[in-house]
Amino acid sequence: MPAGIEVAVVGSANMDLVTRVARLPKPGETILGADFRKIPGGKGANQAVAAARMGARVSFAASLGADAFSDTLAAGLKSEGVDIGLVIRDPIEPTGVAMIWVEESGQNEIVVVAGANGRAENFRVEEAVAEAKVALFQLEIPLGVVVNGLNAANGLTIFDPAPALDLPPDFPWERVGVVTPNETEAEALVGIRPLDAGSCAAAASAFRSLGVATVVITLGGRGCYWMNDRGEGLVPPCPVIPIDATAAGDAFNGALAARLAAGDELQEALRWASAAGALTASMAGAQPSIPTAAAVRGLLESG
Repeated sequence: MPAGIEVAVVGSANMDLVTRVARLPKPGETILGADFRKIPGGKGANQAVAAARMGARVSFAASLGADAFSDTLAAGLKSEGVDIGLVIRDPIEPTGVAMIWVEESGQNEIVVVAGANGRAENFRVEEAVAEAKVALFQLEIPLGVVVNGLNAANGLTIFDPAPALDLPPDFPWERVGVVTPNETEAEALVGIRPLDAGSCAAAASAFRSLGVATVVITLGGRGCYWMNDRGEGLVPPCPVIPIDATAAGDAFNGALAARLAAGDELQEALRWASAAGALTASMAGAQPSIPTAAAVRGLLESG
């Protein structure tokens, strides 16, 4: 890994195949889409781009296929200033894809085909995270890669437990510096859906009892709730008109990693992360909708 990396992202890279629809289809139903686009995505790649656009020096460890999609994704990451020296091209599996339906309200349904993302042997995770100030992980890659990365990291670790999975009893929660579930993921992992102040506190306390230092629960249009040994609180949402929520959570996590790597206190970093997520949801597409630091600063100053 190059010297001076602030945020190391270990995760997935997909080509998003996006169709806009008036409403999401019911099971067994065929509906007509409004348009179709191919957009660079994948939770890991989105988070790497988000951190880079916040001004962080970012490296990305991932597994792509040896195909045209991989060329497009790698070129896009490189153009953002993300170091891709640890990105592997797999000769067997194709680049991962995500099929996304987005309705007019901004809600979506997503089906991900892992492809090369599922090739655990391709990830040079220990090398990726050893020297980074912040290491950021998600669950669109093999769980063993995440576990190895958490155990190898020397800096702050952020774990975005998405998509929600049943994690084993020996998952190293004590190695997680910050966990960032949304409402659905929190319920899946600790059995408590954070619907109000009391249930947010209960869910966060359950994560803390597992050994996590800081819990941040993202609440969509209600902002985000945090808890650590210094206290707890709610960061209010930024007012925007939602268009497409596809990468909003990824923008949140990437911005959070970048601001914490830059030395922000948690609440200030969460203000930036919330604004980044809100701006992303106000535009269509995954990586194209992720804002720059200047755009986030403008939203925060206007509010």
